[in-house]
Amino acid sequence: MRKLSALALAGLLAAPAAYAADIQFGGDVDAEYFNVRDASDTHHDGFRQRIRLQSVMDAGNGVQLHTRLNLFNDRWTGDASGVSIAGDSGTDDERPFSTRNHRNVELDYGFVQMPVGPGTLRVGRQMANWNHNFTTSDDRRDRILYLSRLGGQTVLVGADRRQDTTTGAREDDGNLFYAASLGAIGDTGWNYGVLAAYFTAGASNGTYALRGAKLLSPYVAGSVGPMDLTLGGHYLGDSRGAVFTENTYGVFLKGGFDANENTRLEAQVVYTDGGNLVAGGFDSYSMLIHNSLDHSASATRIGALNLGGLGTEGEEDDNVLLLGVRAKLAVTPDLTLTPALGWVNYDKPSMLDPDGDELDEDVLFLDLRADFQLNPATNLYAQIGYADTEDMVGNNTSGFVTGMNVRF
Repeated sequence: MRKLSALALAGLLAAPAAYAADIQFGGDVDAEYFNVRDASDTHHDGFRQRIRLQSVMDAGNGVQLHTRLNLFNDRWTGDASGVSIAGDSGTDDERPFSTRNHRNVELDYGFVQMPVGPGTLRVGRQMANWNHNFTTSDDRRDRILYLSRLGGQTVLVGADRRQDTTTGAREDDGNLFYAASLGAIGDTGWNYGVLAAYFTAGASNGTYALRGAKLLSPYVAGSVGPMDLTLGGHYLGDSRGAVFTENTYGVFLKGGFDANENTRLEAQVVYTDGGNLVAGGFDSYSMLIHNSLDHSASATRIGALNLGGLGTEGEEDDNVLLLGVRAKLAVTPDLTLTPALGWVNYDKPSMLDPDGDELDEDVLFLDLRADFQLNPATNLYAQIGYADTEDMVGNNTSGFVTGMNVRF
C-alpha cells in the first residue's frame, strides 16, 4: 500500500488538517469473461469488473481506521451501464463479484481499531472468515470484536448485528454472540481454532430465521511427515426459527504434499449431514460447486450442486459425500496449471431427481485452471469446469472463465 500523510492529503484537497496521520492506500482491479451452462440447461455469458480502493489511516498509539470502497462492482451492461435494468435482480449465474449490485460507490468494510487494556478493540463493518471457508467465507458483518492474548493463545469475543430490517422494531432484529480461541498446540507444529456461537432474536416473538441456534466450529492443522493435513467441521442446529431447526453436522479433511519442487498433490473428503451449512467460498476443487466467496462471488457456481442445506426437518435424512484430488504444476516460474478430479454423492430424500424419485445421484466433476503471473502486480487466469449432472438435474453443467487481477 502507498503511504500519504494527512497533511499532504489535506493540501491536495485544499482543506485544513486537524492533525498529522499516516495514510496507506491500496486497491485491486478484477476483470473477467464468464460462460456457464447451468442446472436448467441455460447458457449465460458476460463480462464483469470490480475496482476496489482500500486505506488505513493511522492516528498513532495503535488507533487506526481501516476502510475499503467498491468503486465499481458489476456486470458490463453495455451503453446503458449505470442504469438500473428492469427485472435484472442478479441470479446465481449472473451475479458480479458480490451478491449485490454495486453501480454506485459503496462501502465494502470500514472499522476503527484501537488498543484497549490487554487487547485490541474493533468496531464497525468488518470481514468475517472462519474454519478454512467452511463456516464463513469472506462475509461482511456489523461487528464489535475484542481480541487479546491469553496463555500464548489468541482469544476473541464479539457480537454481530445480523439483521435489523425496521428501525425501532425489535421483532426483526437478529444477533450473533460468539467466543473463539486459536493458536499453536504446544511445540507439536500443529495449530487449532475453535469457535462457539449463539444466535438470538431481538424479542421472544422475533422473526430472525436463526434465533436460538447454536454453532460449534473447530479445526486443527499441521503436518505428518511430508503431508500437510487440515481437519475441520461444525455443528449448527437447535434453532427456533425457520432454518437449522435440526441438529446438523459437517466435516472435512484436506491433505497435500510437495511431490517435487514443481508439483504439489492434494486430496480431500467432505461429508455433510442433515442439510448442514457449507459456506459459499469453500474450496471443493470444482468451479461449479461452491468456490464462491460471499464478496468475491463466482459467476459459475451452480446452486443445485451445493453440498449443504438449511437444516430443516425435511432435510434431516439428507447427506452429501465429496472426494476430490488435484495437482498444482509449476510449468514455469510464471505459469501454473491446476487440474482437478472429483466425485460427489448427493443422497437427498428432500429433493427429487428428473424422474420424480428421491434424489440419490453420483456426480463426477473435472476442472482445469491456468494462472500466469504477467508481472508482480498482474495475474492472468483461465479456468474450465464440467460436471456429469444429467441424472441429477436433467443436463450436464459446465463453466468457463478467463480474466485478470491487478493489485496495487
